Amino acid sequence: MPKAIKYVEKAAVYAAKGAWVVYERLNRISPNPGLRPSGRQAAAEVVAEGEAAAGWPRTTDSLCPKCVPEIRKQILDGKLPHEVLLNEKVGEIKAQIVERDGRS
Repeated sequence: MPKAIKYVEKAAVYAAKGAWVVYERLNRISPNPGLRPSGRQAAAEVVAEGEAAAGWPRTTDSLCPKCVPEIRKQILDGKLPHEVLLNEKVGEIKAQIVERDGRS
């Protein structure tokens, strides 16, 4: 039985290698362009000063470094139920991404 499995594995390896050769040749005939632009192309897509390249989020969510430990302590002390973290956005700060001097 082990010899049969060995031959099946060898056959699978040879089939995969052959399929790869065929795939590479077909890809040379009709190559597909990449999905993401290169760094230079992305930099060229800058629309106006203060705007980052297309696809970047303009806003982000951050957490208040003072509020979160305070809320955590209140929950651990039993003053607040832990469901507060599920139902409310405790300590969340909305922020906008701004580009200055070519940096975000």
